[in-house]
Amino acid sequence: MSPTKRRRAPLRPIEFLTLAALSEVPRHGYGLVQEVAQQTEGQIQLRPGDLYRVLVRLEQRELLAISDRRPTPEMDDQRRTYYRLTDLGREILRAEAEMLSKVSQNVLSKVHTEVTP
Repeated sequence: MSPTKRRRAPLRPIEFLTLAALSEVPRHGYGLVQEVAQQTEGQIQLRPGDLYRVLVRLEQRELLAISDRRPTPEMDDQRRTYYRLTDLGREILRAEAEMLSKVSQNVLSKVHTEVTP
């Protein structure tokens, strides 16, 4: 697969959730775990090993990068690595969210419609 196609390939659900967790502010690993759990109302609990494999894949696809922005020193731990969306990551996340929204609306309209024999 070419580098361009690899960056634009559909996101796996866990990749989508990870990018969504970065949509507002840069976060470190544990912050990502917490944000994904909050966004999914606790239905998805990322394990650290899974998260870091996802982070590597997304970084290779140039959808996220290590952030230069850090909290104030008294609120920070220098051992943490903070991640941020890249411009491409934000573009891909937006496109994927729009597509999922359209598919969801379509499915919901069909399941709410009575089926007659």
